[in-house]
Amino acid sequence: MSEERQQRADAYEQLLRRVHADCCCGEDTAETELPGELAVQALWQAGLLGHEGETLRHGKVKILDFGEWNRSSGPDFLRAEIEIGGARMRGDIEIDPTEQDWERHGHGANPDYTQVILHVVLRRPPSGWYTRNAQHIDIPILPIEQDVIRTATGKSLPLTPATTPLCREPLSAMNSADIDDMLRSAAAFRARNKKRLFTRKAEALGNDQAWFEAVAETLGYKINKLAMQMLARRAPLKSLTHEPESLLFGTAGFLVPVLPHNCDRATRDYHRHVWDGWWPSRESFALSEERALPWKYAPLRPANHPHRRVAALALIASRWKEISRLLSAEHATELIRQLTTLRHPYWNIHSSLPSPELNRSVALIGAERAQDFLVNHVYIQDDSPLAWQSFLHLRQKDIPQRVLTTARQLFGERPELKTLLHYTYVQQALLQIDADFCVQNSCRDCLFPEQLCQWKSHSH
Repeated sequence: MSEERQQRADAYEQLLRRVHADCCCGEDTAETELPGELAVQALWQAGLLGHEGETLRHGKVKILDFGEWNRSSGPDFLRAEIEIGGARMRGDIEIDPTEQDWERHGHGANPDYTQVILHVVLRRPPSGWYTRNAQHIDIPILPIEQDVIRTATGKSLPLTPATTPLCREPLSAMNSADIDDMLRSAAAFRARNKKRLFTRKAEALGNDQAWFEAVAETLGYKINKLAMQMLARRAPLKSLTHEPESLLFGTAGFLVPVLPHNCDRATRDYHRHVWDGWWPSRESFALSEERALPWKYAPLRPANHPHRRVAALALIASRWKEISRLLSAEHATELIRQLTTLRHPYWNIHSSLPSPELNRSVALIGAERAQDFLVNHVYIQDDSPLAWQSFLHLRQKDIPQRVLTTARQLFGERPELKTLLHYTYVQQALLQIDADFCVQNSCRDCLFPEQLCQWKSHSH
């Protein structure tokens, strides 16, 4: 990481520590809102929930193999390997939000769960709780600690209320140089956190797969980010050397044996081609209904339909060797060109498989999506000074509503807002500040302004 970026990230982290020290006296007692079960399973397989821990009554456990993510009914992960009490065990792993879900879902009486060797839960069970299978065998319970969940999901620790002035009061007294210094530091801190999560994922899944999932998440926009990331995991890059479109569309659940009768000839020909490639692999890749990917279709413009996002991902997979060489700030211009000029004879003029032909050709990946990939992934992973400086000079056409709201709460109506908010680093900084201070705390209960008044003396 460039020296300037590292120093700024450290400065913002020190601010957070001071706030939490004043607020919580060093104690971490706040509960974190849990992500959905599918999201938790994805975090587990990527190693983001840790490789070891303390079980409820069976001592320390090490995860040697996270297992195969189940595509059908039964435990979440199959054929995993753990070491517990000095002994190695192979079997299945089930992950539940709480310990009570095991019985609530009927796993205790279900013979499909007799090979479970570890029950992972996201809340610490009450003392004396146990998990048993149909043979009444005690299964070790591994609670995932709250700080691990927060780190894996990028959530911040909620603050204990303490009455202080509104944010805009101290910010209105700060000079522009100090404000910009603070924003750059918050942006650097956000970048460092993202890089750390990416590194952990790459260690578990491999560097190419981690990058492939980063591309998929970017293509999914906010609404289908999780579904696209899961698709890239369920149909991993290494499996896409042959018929990537067929495997991705089939795994996504977008292929049906018979199309609607009103589909045009081009759609039927394309569907037949993709279906023929999917059919031989369907038993290995198809997901059961309970494991289906969480696609959302509204509110979306036709050009952003999930079918087109998957088509773009398939094209990238087919050109991965070429594209993967461009994942750095040095090659950013060429990377943007490659992504925005992707062409497909069917998907440039269709929004979904059943849809009629569009009036004009529409790019599969627009300049905004390509730039978003630079902002959230390429510049983040690149430690060179060029990456940091490029990040600082990048501008965005649109200002997200969340950014605009946070800015007004912090700055009021300062005149420099109009220009400042179009810079990428400012938007990233405000998103970080919002997550750290604003989401779970009212303005009148926030400790941020009190510490912010001291920023100049604590900055690098």
